[in-house]
Formats: sequence, structure tokens, C-alpha cells
Amino acid sequence: MEIKSKMKKRSILLLLTLAMICVSMSVRSQSLESITNEQEGISLRATSGNPFNNGDSMGLTEGETRTIANLEGPGKIVHIWFVPFSSNIRWPRALVLRIYWDGSDVPSVETPLGDFFAVGNGMLATVNSLPVKVSSYGRGLNCYWQMPFKKSARITITNESEESTAGTYYMIDWVKLPKAPEKVMYFHARYHQEVPVMDKPYTFFKGEGNGHYVGTVLSSQNGIGHWFGEGDDYFYIDGEKIPSISGTGTEDYFNEAWNMRVHNSLFTGCTVFEPRAIDARITAYRWHIPDPIIFKKSLRFEIERTGYIINRKGESITGSGSRPDNWSSVSYWYQDDIAKPWCEFPPYSERVNKEVVLQLPEVINTMRHSDGVKLVVNPYNRATYTKPWFQALNDQVGSWVEIPFEIKEKGLYSITLFQHLREDNGIWKLYVDGKELYEAGESQIAGGYEVDKVQQLKPEEINTTLDFYNIYQKDEHEDYIYGQRRERKIGLFEFGPGEHTLKLVCVGANPLTAHPITGKLRYNLTADVLSIRKLEFVDTDAWVKTISQKDNLEK
Repeated sequence: MEIKSKMKKRSILLLLTLAMICVSMSVRSQSLESITNEQEGISLRATSGNPFNNGDSMGLTEGETRTIANLEGPGKIVHIWFVPFSSNIRWPRALVLRIYWDGSDVPSVETPLGDFFAVGNGMLATVNSLPVKVSSYGRGLNCYWQMPFKKSARITITNESEESTAGTYYMIDWVKLPKAPEKVMYFHARYHQEVPVMDKPYTFFKGEGNGHYVGTVLSSQNGIGHWFGEGDDYFYIDGEKIPSISGTGTEDYFNEAWNMRVHNSLFTGCTVFEPRAIDARITAYRWHIPDPIIFKKSLRFEIERTGYIINRKGESITGSGSRPDNWSSVSYWYQDDIAKPWCEFPPYSERVNKEVVLQLPEVINTMRHSDGVKLVVNPYNRATYTKPWFQALNDQVGSWVEIPFEIKEKGLYSITLFQHLREDNGIWKLYVDGKELYEAGESQIAGGYEVDKVQQLKPEEINTTLDFYNIYQKDEHEDYIYGQRRERKIGLFEFGPGEHTLKLVCVGANPLTAHPITGKLRYNLTADVLSIRKLEFVDTDAWVKTISQKDNLEK
């Protein structure tokens, strides 16, 4: 038995090694080896740049659409690069990318810019995959999907924000071919979202025609706490009633196991994963590049929307129930004709939460603070949204800063502070409306415990502090000069109309803040934006009760 076990292990190891070699050879053959062959066509670029000055970006007013490329084929797009900017912190959902092939008035690509680049819910992250590369926490967006066309290609960008201007630098690298290929597989990408529907799988894709499915980006905004992804995936090919491809769980489809973790790889990754509480936001991607799903007539791709059901105290009701999570996605595929849209593209107001946003440098005059604290707006920092940046200069424990904000609609709100992390910042404790976080609502600041169960903890065990020291020093030049911005969840709170406050009290400093010459600890505070997002669910336990009653009836 021992010999058989060893032989089995060796066989598995050999198969894994061969698989890795095959993937490596496949990637190499598509890049290093093929580049030695003679290349057809003329290399060209559509760009926002100009040869006269450094004003190389393109501006977008509220609601404006700009055509950024009109390419006369035959040809293929080989690389797209964007560097967007806006004071709208949800610009990844506000800016919309559309691509039209061969004179069609139907966009084959129609998706918010951030979601197309594998980061959903209007958030920012770094992505390192084969067809998509996002550098520096959302600054540089790169796409390497190959996009052939026979006659023409038209690319537009729309700023669907009603309140903020935007802009972008861009480069569209393409090759003009000497003749049109006999057959073209057109690249498609389409955004979709669904509000929670009980007992109904989420539809990622429905298509008719001849093609192959090549990628998925899934984003979730969880309606209740705990693990959201126990649903199996199903591919119904060419009209099947029973799917010929089915899976074992949501994270399994994304090639993970036992939960998800933030990571990036060639074909799969998880770019965002907040702690498992109400309003946890998650984005994962899978590129079917070595394993496309081939269809000749039609394809439907679904994943069950089931997972753990818990109440507000973190008590488990069931391990596999229908969950009230808001899902959104982008599907990517190639097809031998221009596909009709299989779903409606929702307006910007339906793609984001209602949100009170305070750009802190712009509201500094409304803040209150203790004696000894000096509030300043510094002129330039490339890590912030508005470039000017807010700083509270402080040299002692016990100092405080209070930020007022106004709520117009009663509801459940999620508070997020966009920290600006630096080496001279301290640790600050947070209060909402003068109360401890666990008295005012629910803390969602991670601190060595399961966030879903925060209401089961003793008050002294609940984390109510944020460390503003920069622990993410990946690039010393950038970090020493500019620091890093991070979107940090504070918690959930039920607010009525009127003025409310977020108060920060200095309680200490990370030992690493010690001044390199004097050795004195430093206690400053820097931040960029305060966000208060309104959520759909107020009484999430009502949903849990519905699920529990349904399960009892079925039993």
C-alpha cells in the first residue's frame, strides 16, 4: 500500500509538472517565440497626447461622450492604456467604455471602465494578469486582449457622473493589416448586474451564435455577513437542458479553495476582498484563455447565488441559503458576428450606492479640533483625489479632530475613511456622534476577529482604532514622498436626517514612526475622503427570518 501511495504521489507530481510546462510553453509561444516571425501590417496609435505641450489628457464634462479612436481597417487592436482621473471617488463606475466594430451602431464592448479592468464596485486595486494589468493601485489601466476587425473600429468614453468632471490619458495601439481576414472573431465584453432574487441563479452570459467564452469578472456587495459563495457554476452549451459543464462552488470556479484571498495570477485572481460583514465588497476574475468555453449555437452561463446565512449577531442559520447580495459582472467572449446586447446597460445611479462624499481638503473649515492640533491643506500629493491633501499636525496623545457631515435620508449607512498613510502618522480612535462605534452601530474595522461576530464580543475586544502609519512601503520613492491612500471600512450605522459627526482621538503611535534623528514618536493624521454610503437593507434580520422560515417549511 505504501509503494502504491508513493507511486500515486509521483504520478500526480509528474502531471502537475507537465501541466505547468505546457502553460509556460503556451505563453512563451504566444510572445517570445512568435515575435521572431515576420509581422504583417503597420503599427499605429490613437492617443490623447500632443506634440506641442504637456497637456496630454482629454477632459470629460458631466454626461459627455468623447470618441477617442476612429480606426480604418482592416486591423486589430493590440493594447489599450488609460490613466483616468476625477474628483468622483467612484469614477471606475462612472466612466464607461464602448467599442463598436465595422460600422455597427451596437457596442460590442459596453462596461464601466473599472469593471472592464477587473475591479468592481467603483473601487481601486492593483491587477497583474495576462490580458489585464492595472498598476499602482488603479493609476495605470492596461488591456492586452486582441481585438481584430475587418472595416473599422470606434472607441468612446463617457463620463456618466452628474456631479464631477473627469478626464483620461489614453493610448490605443493597433496594427493596420494589408488585407481583411476571411473570418473575424469579434471581441465582446458586457456589463451586467442583478438585484437580489431569491432562489434564482445569477446570469453571467446569454449568447447566440458561434464563438467562445473567454473571461469573467464577478463583483459582490454582500447584503448580509459571512461567506457569500457556495453556489455552483453551470455552462449550458448549444441549448442544453442539463449543463455539460458544472462546478462545485463560487470560489472553485475562480480556482481558489476554502474562501478567497486577495491575489493576482495569469488567469485567475481576487482583486478586492473586504472582511465578511454586511456590505463586504469582493471582486474576482477568471480568464478562460487556455480553456475557452466553445459554443456553436448558444451559451448560457450561471452561478447559484447561495451561501451562509447569519443574523446580525453572527449566528449561523444555514450553510447554503439564498443570499441578498448585489452581484455585478463583466463577461468576455469572441464571436464570428457582432452580437446583440443580451442585457440592458443600467444607468450610473443604479450602478453605485447613494453616497455622501466629503473631500477633506475642501471641508477643513467645518472641522473642529482640540488645542495643539493644527489643520492644514498641503498643495500637492499625487496619491490623493484632488491633489491638495489634508493633514492634522499633532504631537501628543489625547488630541482630537471632529468631522461633521449631513444626512438627508434615514437609513443604514456604511462609513469609509480613505486613509492617507505616511511614516509620521499616529493611531487614532474613532467615535460616531460622540459614541463608541459598538454603541453607535457596528464596527467593521478588522482586528484579529471575525467581523461578522463583532456584536458577540466584549466591548474591549472590538477594534475601534485606525493606524495611519504606512505599512505598505512597496515603492520607497513614492511612499516616502507621497504616502499611500487606502479605503478603510469603519462600520455600519443607522442615521436619521440631520448633522452627524466622526471624531478621531489620538491614542498612540506605531513604534516605526520614530523620528530617524530624535527617536520621538509621531502622532499626525492624514486622510483624503470621508464616504457615507446608503445601503438598501436596514433590517437584514428580516431577510434571515424569511430564509429560516422557508427552510423549515421545506423540511
